[in-house]
Amino acid sequence: MSADRQACTHPRGRPSASRSSLPRAVRLTVAVLAAGLFLAVPGYGASTRTVDIEIYKGKVVGKKSARVVRGDTVILRWSSDQRLELHLHGYDVRTTVSPGTPAEMKIRTRATGRFPVEIHGQGESGGHSHGHSTIFHLDVYPD
Repeated sequence: MSADRQACTHPRGRPSASRSSLPRAVRLTVAVLAAGLFLAVPGYGASTRTVDIEIYKGKVVGKKSARVVRGDTVILRWSSDQRLELHLHGYDVRTTVSPGTPAEMKIRTRATGRFPVEIHGQGESGGHSHGHSTIFHLDVYPD
C-alpha cells in the first residue's frame, strides 16, 4: 500500500472518508437540504399565535386558557386595569403589566403540559404580599 493510501486509512484498517471525495458544491447542497428537512418537520415551529388577555380587578375576562402546539411561538399580550406582576411557570417568563400599557410574554413552546400564569405579590389592599394567584393557563400539546 502506498504512503498516500496509508494516510487515508482508519486506525482499524477501514478506509476513511476523505473530505475532498465530494465537490464542495455538492457537500454544501446536501447540508442545505438536510437543514431544510430539519426545519420543515410538521408541527414544529409551524406558527406564531398571539393571544390577547384582559385582566379586570385581578381576574381574566373571558377564556382562562389558551391551547397551542409544541413548537409554536406564542405571544401572550396582557392588558389590565391595575399594575400587576405576572409569571408564566414552567417557562419562567415574567412581565409587569400596567393600566394603559399592554405587556407581552413571547414563548417558543418546547415543553408540553399545562402551565399556570400567576399574579405575584398582589395584596388585599394593593400592598405587596407573597401570595400567588393563578389567573390563566397555557396548555401546550404535542405536535
